[in-house]
Amino acid sequence: MINRRLKALCLIPAFAAGICFSAPPPAPVEIVASQFGLFDATTPDELSFEPTNVVPRVEGQRYGWVIEVKTNKRNLSVREEYLIPLAAKPSAEPKDEFLEGFKTPPQRRNQVSQRQLVPVDGKIYGEWSVGKNEPAGHRHLQVFVEGQLAASFEYDVR
Repeated sequence: MINRRLKALCLIPAFAAGICFSAPPPAPVEIVASQFGLFDATTPDELSFEPTNVVPRVEGQRYGWVIEVKTNKRNLSVREEYLIPLAAKPSAEPKDEFLEGFKTPPQRRNQVSQRQLVPVDGKIYGEWSVGKNEPAGHRHLQVFVEGQLAASFEYDVR
């Protein structure tokens, strides 16, 4: 009778340890490399990528980024934040003598996109194409993967 109680008491800590340590937390995403550039569909089944920081202002030109990741997750939460220059508008406001010596930065518009991406061969992709009225100018794009800054790109559309 005492042996049974002793065996049961010995099993309780082992059982509790198994519950506490049975499932490790999910592994974080490791960012291996990132590049920005142009995409080109050379054949229907193959997409080539050329690293560059200049995007030709040609309607339909495909561009974007490739990020290599190490993860066990099936899909990744990706947020892109980028600035797009606005076309300059002439000011009809009267000049204010108080503000005469101050320079204000050009107006920009911040856009955010959020999506779930599935890594393919350890890589995720973000792709766009130049639109009909796409303004020329400098851009800054930040890509966050699972809440961490994965890449920051500076590029020009011209």
